[in-house]
Amino acid sequence: MNKNRLFLALSLLVILSFVVSCAPKAVEAPAAAEPVEEEVVAEEEVTEADVTEEVITVAVVAGGEVGDLGFIDSANEGLMKMESELGLNTEILQTRNDATRFLDDLISAAEIADLIFVVPGYFFDEQLKQVVPQFPDKTFVYVDGETGIEGMTSLRFLENEGAFLAGALAALMTTEKDVLANTDDATYIGFMGGFDMPVIHNYLVGFNQGAAHAVPDVEVLNRFAGTHFDPAIGKETALAMYGAGVDIIFQAAGPTGLGVFEAAKEAEKYVVGVDSNQKGLAPEFTIASMRKNVGDSIFDFTQMFLNGEVETGNAYRYGLAKNGVGIDYGGIEPDLVPQEVKDKIAEYSQMIIDGQIVVEEYTGE
Repeated sequence: MNKNRLFLALSLLVILSFVVSCAPKAVEAPAAAEPVEEEVVAEEEVTEADVTEEVITVAVVAGGEVGDLGFIDSANEGLMKMESELGLNTEILQTRNDATRFLDDLISAAEIADLIFVVPGYFFDEQLKQVVPQFPDKTFVYVDGETGIEGMTSLRFLENEGAFLAGALAALMTTEKDVLANTDDATYIGFMGGFDMPVIHNYLVGFNQGAAHAVPDVEVLNRFAGTHFDPAIGKETALAMYGAGVDIIFQAAGPTGLGVFEAAKEAEKYVVGVDSNQKGLAPEFTIASMRKNVGDSIFDFTQMFLNGEVETGNAYRYGLAKNGVGIDYGGIEPDLVPQEVKDKIAEYSQMIIDGQIVVEEYTGE
């Protein structure tokens, strides 16, 4: 009987050992779940970075061409700055003042770019009315004026403020007989515009006001060449003005204005350039240039666009306070402007910024 009980007990132990050894091991769920969670997080981070680093394309549709030593060159400098400092893709479409290309170049720009600067906007009014509604997802910027074209944003320069300083400078310098050897006793200066249009009249208004503010008895001869694209006519017009007794001409005439520098050298008189630093065109006869900082302004606007700060339909103004305009003495010899005159111009500039001097604007009257 005892043997049977012993046998039974041993048999139960063997069976129990077999059952335990064959039982499946427990699965540790947390260890298997962790890698899956890490992979999901990593995938989300890559997607977020891709969105943040998306590169846009910025285009300039130019009414002229690179090499104008003025407005278009400045715009092109702005594009190059966007490439080097912001890493953006850029394109410039040069119409070379060929109106038959305006429509096609605007469409081409809209097809390749996210942000399109039209420089200057007033050359393209009719074509913009056709193109802008076709590309509602693109941002078109009307440069150098304000427009009512629906869907466009304006970038306007306060050229009257810069021209005020140019007028004050020319008036003060025509009295500097010891500095400018070829001036006479008359305080007689001149303004030469290109096309007879509102933006050029705005230069004229500011120039005349600045001249009278600095030298109350100054006389100003105002002339329009009638074109922005003929240096020969610019030279002819300037020579006639110098011949009438003008010592210094401020030109706001695009490529036509390049002829004024040739006239200044021939007549041995003086000139104030426009848009870009034009001192190198006639160093011995160029007093300074009134810069219209197109490149810096479209660069600043592009940064606002990237930050989501641009509102379609608004007009953004760039005057002295935002470095949209200013006076550039050239940086090369000879420097024709005495320091006391530079100090006076700097004083006028700050007074305009502070609102102590209110520069008039052309109203069309």
